[in-house]
Order: sequence, then C-alpha cells, then structure tokens
Amino acid sequence: MKPGYPILLGLLFGLLAGSLPAQALWPDTRAGLLLEEVRKLFPEAHEADPAAELPAGRGTELLELDQTVIAGHRFTVKFFFKHEQLVAVALTETGEILMKDFEMFRDLLRRKYGLEYSTTSSESIELTWKAVQTVIRLKWKPLRPGNATLSITYEAPIPKETDRL
Repeated sequence: MKPGYPILLGLLFGLLAGSLPAQALWPDTRAGLLLEEVRKLFPEAHEADPAAELPAGRGTELLELDQTVIAGHRFTVKFFFKHEQLVAVALTETGEILMKDFEMFRDLLRRKYGLEYSTTSSESIELTWKAVQTVIRLKWKPLRPGNATLSITYEAPIPKETDRL
C-alpha cells in the first residue's frame, strides 16, 4: 500500500461514520433532535392543537408551523416526536392543487433523491424514496373536483448509540 493511503482511508471512514448517526429529515432537521432544539431552529413553531399521531405509535405531533411557503405553495409543517426526539416532519397543503403541482414536487424530489423506489396509485398517488434510513413520501389525494391534499413526509428512526460505532 502506498504511503498516505491508510491516513486518507481513515479520514474518509471518519467523515462517513460521523454522518451516519444523524439521518437528515426536512432541511435543517435530523432524526433525534430534541424538542427544545427544534424550537430553537423554528421559534415561530407553536404547540400542536390537537396533536396528530403517526400510525403504530411511531410518534406524536408536538410542534407545528403555519404557512411555510415552498415553491409557491403554502404548507403546514408538523414535527413528530417520540420520547421528545424528532422522528418525522410532515408538510401538508389542502386547496386547489392540480396534477401539474404534484408533478413539479415529484420532479424536485427526483432531482434531490433520484428515482423513487415505490409508487402506489389508486384514488391517490404516493411516491416513496429512501435516503439511507430516511423515508420520503410524496402524496397527492384528490378530495373533490378542484380540491386536493398534497403532502411530503420525512421519517427516520432515532439514532442509537450503536449507530455511532
């Protein structure tokens, strides 16, 4: 082995290992952030009333942001916690959301995460991506003519101490 390779490999491994425990969720957030850390990142967030629950007890909504604008759409952002650690972020908008709006967000997410690994279509359309342990879901659900719900959900497990090894 050439001189210096062990050092370069060690540095590369160290950089990769350091990035693994904290799974990225929505920008500026990562799985495992404490409730107070999320409050500091988003001081305009307020307590959820009423609080929503993720299926199978995976988390409870404790904080919410109103009217967050992304690509010209106004989303409500919900932060879900388990044991006061962030496990999911859900963005939802209900209103006049056309198929072309869904396709725009699909294209934006494809540019960031590549092609989705799962597509479900019936009354609604749901696309799913996986980035390491983070699962990203884009869903478009028509409610009645001219009215639909668009949601983007980021979910990841809380990092364990063994993930840091």
